Amino acid sequence: MELVLTNKQKINQFSLIFKNLKNISTDVEMHVQENRIYIQGMDSGHICLFEIEIKSFWFNEYKFDGKDLRLGINCELIHKIINCKEDSQNIRMKTDDEDKLNITLYPSEGQTGITKEFELTLMDIDSELLEIPTVDYDADIEILSSDLSNIVSQLSLFGSDLNVNCGEKIIFKGSGELGSMDAIMEEDQICMYAIAEDTNINLSFSMNYFVKMVAFSKLNAVTKIHFGTEYPMKLQYDLDFPMDEDNEDDEVQNYIRFFLAPKIVDF
Repeated sequence: MELVLTNKQKINQFSLIFKNLKNISTDVEMHVQENRIYIQGMDSGHICLFEIEIKSFWFNEYKFDGKDLRLGINCELIHKIINCKEDSQNIRMKTDDEDKLNITLYPSEGQTGITKEFELTLMDIDSELLEIPTVDYDADIEILSSDLSNIVSQLSLFGSDLNVNCGEKIIFKGSGELGSMDAIMEEDQICMYAIAEDTNINLSFSMNYFVKMVAFSKLNAVTKIHFGTEYPMKLQYDLDFPMDEDNEDDEVQNYIRFFLAPKIVDF
């Protein structure tokens, strides 16, 4: 297996994923397959489930040796290595087995600089992938990632729970002993809002996990959130760009998404 990233924006995305993923799960198993990289995991409390899918065409080079690999990696270490990269450097990740991963930071064509090579000992992570069903949610929201990040940061000052109400308006509420805050969003103030007819959603989630999820906000200008009364909420950042010419349709193929079950509370 050999992966190469030369696009600066994608390199930044790749680094940001591992920088923030370490706050949810220290170690993850990367599944390398013929046409994609797939990662799935949960936090230590088994409250938040995440999955990452990056298709082969997203990388500038993707060489597959015909054998599926399961690579156990430490998120913080990967991020620290990528942080050693200079602005003019590319990233190459290569392995011939499931014991060692070699990462090379090397100058782009026409640039000069010091090539840095790293060898990581891969971990044995015996994890089973969960089947994540496709479901129809009651409410679908698209909001500017910067707006959502700011709102959640402010709401977190007032309590450990984030209450969500979706009806004619979308209301996010944080409350605690010292006070409360409501963030009231009209439909014309966000990118997209759709809710099933005659539906009102009133749910409560862990504020701590919302803070961790919106830490990925720089991955995409828009955050997609889906709420339902019978399913865990889903929050997604797309990783696709128009430059991906091999992606011939509008279907999102590269993403990171999170699933978080609501708290059982009395309103």
